[in-house]
Formats: sequence, structure tokens, C-alpha cells
Amino acid sequence: MHMAAMQAIGQRVWCNLAAIGMHATLLCLALCVAVTCHAWPTSQASERPIPPELQALFEEAEGTFPVRTLHGMPQPRLREIFWVDNHRLIYTVRKLPGWAARDDERSKIIIYDVDTGTYEETPYRGDLWCLGLEGQILVQDYALPYFFTVQPGDTKEDTRYFLSGTLGQTLSRFKRPHELGMLDPFSCHFYDNADHNFGNRHVLRALRPGDGVLDETLGGDIRLVSPEGKTKWVLEIDRSCNLFPEPVYLPWMKRYYTQSSWSSGKPGCDYAHKNAWLFSTEEVRTLVMPRLIKELQKPEHRLGGNGATYWARPGMFVFVQYSVGLDGLYWVDEKAGRLKRVLKNPWGLQRLSPDGCRNLVLTTPAVLIELCKGQTQ
Repeated sequence: MHMAAMQAIGQRVWCNLAAIGMHATLLCLALCVAVTCHAWPTSQASERPIPPELQALFEEAEGTFPVRTLHGMPQPRLREIFWVDNHRLIYTVRKLPGWAARDDERSKIIIYDVDTGTYEETPYRGDLWCLGLEGQILVQDYALPYFFTVQPGDTKEDTRYFLSGTLGQTLSRFKRPHELGMLDPFSCHFYDNADHNFGNRHVLRALRPGDGVLDETLGGDIRLVSPEGKTKWVLEIDRSCNLFPEPVYLPWMKRYYTQSSWSSGKPGCDYAHKNAWLFSTEEVRTLVMPRLIKELQKPEHRLGGNGATYWARPGMFVFVQYSVGLDGLYWVDEKAGRLKRVLKNPWGLQRLSPDGCRNLVLTTPAVLIELCKGQTQ
């Protein structure tokens, strides 16, 4: 394959970590070694103009939210990066100035300050899996850095040991009881549904301790069940055209938000994944996608594209990637009553700070988007 073709492929498979798993991430990183991968991905070049009826649905507003490159930030090993507070990140590294991990050596976990550009090493070694809302921490006690470094004689048992406890304190080591238990991202515990067993045709999702669980039936209904077993609300969705993704807690609102994803239209649907939801333990609010996204997904436009929605301090955001001329991050400015493309880079808001004002983008080097500082100076 010619290098030019390889470069084109490399640009199309840009490592957007919004919606890919560990193995896919590693495959993408491997491809980036073979081809030229740009630090800041850009929209695909296209000679096709944006249809006027779509151009009228948004306005260009780059510079609304300042973007800052974190040049001195050590390279993360995993996509699991968590905010300790509104200016510090905690994550796993395999390399620091003056140190590089051997294959048989556990990773280090550091805390990096995005304001000062400094970092400190924690006493924990292994791979950071989770940081809970109240400082709970879960670390995989595992040395081998990648699945393809496993050697003859190694056993999968090595991957099932974890350290858990509270950040800043001594952690306890345990063996994961079984592979089927899901990880509760709010408490950093493995959740086996034992306390809420509604049958085989139900999917449960844990919420914060004290908030209960989401009970999702295969038929499509979703209900919030309190710790006492009481149904607080029920949501009926069209399963053929919508998904109900994992909820994300928004501390500044005391609400949950579903970071809904979307893709091009499906037969029988006006557009796929047409809603997102904000909810509390008492009520649920359905949020409709911006009209631009609805139109973009219609087959007659042949513009392609997929993406996801997010909720930050300023409100609802939508990011678009792999489209023809419409890639970027869009903000639903409710005060102005307009949809605004605030970035042409297809960056999502997967790593929001607890106050909803900052977002970390895992490019190389990493980038920080300031969402509460107004216009770029």
C-alpha cells in the first residue's frame, strides 16, 4: 500500500476515544505508529459545499470557548482518566521523566494539575480503573501493559486481582469474584445485581448509593427503582430508534444525563437515537436532538456522520465526526436560541470536570477546553 493511502486511512481512523474500547484503542495506536497521525484531528477535506438549508441551522462560533494545549502532561496509558477536583487529574502512566516501566513492572498512578502543569506520584501501582464520586478508588493489580505482551505460562488469573479503598489511604487487595459482575462507576465496586434481581429479561444499571437502580426491560421500558424497591418513574422509548446509554452524574445539577450517541438514519426511523435524557430520582426530562442532527442523518443528504451528545455547565453539546463538511463540536445556546459550531475539531466532552466547566481531550498532546470562561482573549 502506498504511503499516501496509508496516511489517508490513518486520518480516517483517528483515535477518538469517545466510544471505543481498550483493544480498539490499542489497534488505533498501532496504526498511528505506521502512519502519520496528527495531534489535532480535522474534518475530512471535501469539495461538496454544505447545503444552504443545513448551513442556516447553525452559526460559526469558534473562539467561544478557549482551548489550551497541555504540553507538559505525561502520556496516559489508559483512557480511564478521572478528575480529583476541578483542576487535578488522576490516571495511569508507563513513563515519566527518568523512569520507564519494564514489561514485568506495574504502572504508576499520578495526579496531574492542569493549572500548574505539575504532577505528583501516588503510592499506588497498577492500572487505575475507577474513581468514585466520594473518593473511592479501584486499581487493577497487574503488571503486563498490553494484551499482546502475554507470554507462555502467563494466566488470566493475573488480571483478576484488584486494590480498592479510598484515595489517599491504604488499599485492600482482593480477587474479583467472577467475570460477569459489572463495574459500578459511582462506587467503584463490582455489581452483581443480587440486590435487584428482576429476571432474565432485565438489564440493571447502578446509580449513586442511595439513588437506586435503573431497570431496563428488553421490551424498551426503563424505570428508576428506589433502594426500597419503589418505582419512581417510568420512561417508554422506541427501542428500534433509540438507545438508553450509561448515565453520567452531573454534580452541579444533581441530575443524571445520558450521553446519547447517534448515527445515520435507519429504515423505519425519521432519524436514529433521536433523544437524550436528563433525570433525577423523582423525574425524567426528554431532550430532542437539534434539527441539524436530524437533517444530517436523513439519507437524501448523503452527508454521513455520527457522534454523541453531552451536557456541560453551559448546556447541551453535540459532536459530529466523519461527516461531509459538518464535523465539530456544537453548542445549543438556549439564551440566544441558536445552535453554534464552537469547534471544527470533532472533539466530544467525555471527560468533564466536576463543576462542568472544563473538559480534557485526549489528543497528543492533551487539550483542555474551558467551557465557563467566555470568549477567547
